[in-house]
Amino acid sequence: MPPHSVDPSLRYDWLKASEDIQYEGNGRNIFTTQAEVIPEPVKPAATDQPEAAKGPVLPPPPPPITLKFYGFASKAGEPKRVFLSQGEDLFIAGEGEIVDRRYKVLHIAPTSVEIEDVLNNNRQSIPLTQG
Repeated sequence: MPPHSVDPSLRYDWLKASEDIQYEGNGRNIFTTQAEVIPEPVKPAATDQPEAAKGPVLPPPPPPITLKFYGFASKAGEPKRVFLSQGEDLFIAGEGEIVDRRYKVLHIAPTSVEIEDVLNNNRQSIPLTQG
């Protein structure tokens, strides 16, 4: 047999010798890069009011709609459309259309546009911005 050949047969003598080996590690987890820190439980601060007197915990308000309304883009005989911006992005949309895969244009008025954040079910009226 050549010296670098692969022998597919099992070596029962090696398997038997490995059965009696006892692992004597130091408890370190070799699969993590840092020692595991067990956080201490946080105790609530003592208050003078009982839990029932505090009232229900309300969810945080939805984030504000950050679109800006700059004006109209309409042609005679066509539905009114608006210019909207968000940062460097510009959008042109009509009533019922979705902007930025998130905001729906509900109503276009002469001085504002009503927008709905469809992800958070939040409606907001955005005034016409000058400049």
